[in-house]
Amino acid sequence: MLCSIIFFCIFSFVSAVPLQRVSYAQPPPVREYELKAVYLYNFLQFVQWPETRRAAVKDGAMVIGIVGDSPFGEALAALQADVRRSGMRPVRIIEYGPYQEQMDFSECHLLFVGLSEKGNFRRIIARLKDSPVLTVADSENFVAAGGMISLVQNGGKIRWIINRAAADRAGLRFSAQLLSIAVRVIE
Repeated sequence: MLCSIIFFCIFSFVSAVPLQRVSYAQPPPVREYELKAVYLYNFLQFVQWPETRRAAVKDGAMVIGIVGDSPFGEALAALQADVRRSGMRPVRIIEYGPYQEQMDFSECHLLFVGLSEKGNFRRIIARLKDSPVLTVADSENFVAAGGMISLVQNGGKIRWIINRAAADRAGLRFSAQLLSIAVRVIE
């Protein structure tokens, strides 16, 4: 419970950070994909998976998969190292590369779909067949294609749109905190 409160506080603070340049007298701004990497990790903390999926976690690590071109650079590796040092729930990163029909994403808890796969959004979602995998992308069109979370710019800040219907079909439940911060929730 304390961990959830801490994450909610961090989540709320980070979501309030504008993505703008600041003067040289101030610390450098948080880069967009460093912030989005933190969001991906925090999404894992605010989603409840079906019991069968939780039992399948081998080493206690949550798995973030990236399909398509990864915009994160070193941000996910840095996040992974920070999580390991802090003793929080570990995370493993899998980079799949460009989408191919035979790919298996069943090991993932969260699958981030890169913009390079925009033409494959519907195929990737269909490939998952309502599996308990949280799907996230940078495109507002992603939720329309059946994805669960679209990261969007709103007022100079990173926000998200949630497709609750897609998550429900996959047996995933979003926390009330995550839903309350969303720009829009599609039922």
